[in-house]
Amino acid sequence: MKVYSITTSPAPLKVTPIGNRLYRVAEDVTIRVSTSEGVWVFRFFKGFVTNFRSGGVLVDSFIDQIGDEKKSLVYLVHDAIYTPCLALDFEHPVSRLLGDQFLRAGLRWAKMGSFKAECVYNSVRLFGASAYDEDDALTATNSRLFTFEWRDR
Repeated sequence: MKVYSITTSPAPLKVTPIGNRLYRVAEDVTIRVSTSEGVWVFRFFKGFVTNFRSGGVLVDSFIDQIGDEKKSLVYLVHDAIYTPCLALDFEHPVSRLLGDQFLRAGLRWAKMGSFKAECVYNSVRLFGASAYDEDDALTATNSRLFTFEWRDR
């Protein structure tokens, strides 16, 4: 997969820290992701919670949780991919494999070094299945706070 661009409206993304390394989207935002697979449009509503990281504690020690705006957008979209969506009858927006491929390509688009991007990718491939498959109270809330549309181009 190749990521060509990720844009937000309005920009920049506004979030509020809520403790325990979690952040809440502070205002509605639309994120448009242009990839070699097509264009994905996510609309996040105020209140969606993210941790701006993927890969868990394995990679936390050498990859910052909060990066620049581009990395934050990649992590936010990846969190949504791992969340069943009410607007999609509680299905995930895309498969776990495609979501993880997006994460790797998106982090490279955001100028993360290839070694670190591969570490994040391999970590979510090895340990992310439970996060993708199992729902908790946060997932249940988040599933109502975003929509997804896949456009051909």
